[in-house]
Amino acid sequence: MIPVGLFTIRQAECADLSRIEELDRLFGNAALTRDYFEAWLRHHPEGFLVAEYDGRVYGYSMVIYLHGHQIHENWYRDTGGGTCSTHTPLGEYLYAVSIASQKQEAARALFIASRRLFIRSHVYQTVIFGRLPRFRKWVEAQGYAPEALDWRTKRRLLDLYVNILHDPYQVFYEGMNFMAEYGVVDYLEGDNDSLNCALKLVWRNPYYKPLTLERAVAAVAEPTPASL
Repeated sequence: MIPVGLFTIRQAECADLSRIEELDRLFGNAALTRDYFEAWLRHHPEGFLVAEYDGRVYGYSMVIYLHGHQIHENWYRDTGGGTCSTHTPLGEYLYAVSIASQKQEAARALFIASRRLFIRSHVYQTVIFGRLPRFRKWVEAQGYAPEALDWRTKRRLLDLYVNILHDPYQVFYEGMNFMAEYGVVDYLEGDNDSLNCALKLVWRNPYYKPLTLERAVAAVAEPTPASL
């Protein structure tokens, strides 16, 4: 358990899953089902955290380690179909799979705890592909029919949205020292409010050191010949 402000950050348990499902429904159409959460507990329970206050869970987060070649900027491919089976312990990227919270303070506490727990010298970057739940309404306000957009037009509108406007999600992440890089088209299928798009944000580890073979593999002593 890690205390962060008013919250206690701890590893998620099976008993938390009903409450986690409830929190995830804040995502609307992009909400996940219990099957995903159960798979996460199987594949990488250490990276599945909850923020608790006075016995009640107010937020959850899930992170995994990946190598750079495993990141395709598509949630399903990056996470093994949403199961976190792609988790690679020696990966140099800390990848945020999902986060949901009832209070912004709970989300902030989860980010702080994740850095304490999971940032090691071999981690080059933390990568987040943040939702843009106001993007659809903004596109409609510009006179476009969201379902009729071709890829090129969606790309142009997304670039305009993330570079000119101040999306509240983007403001929150930047307040956590994440740097916005660019918008990603068709990142999360079913995220209707975001038109399946996301904003890529990164936090670069100032203590990064590449993980060499000597550091990654423990030395194994040569077997001694059996005495006759």
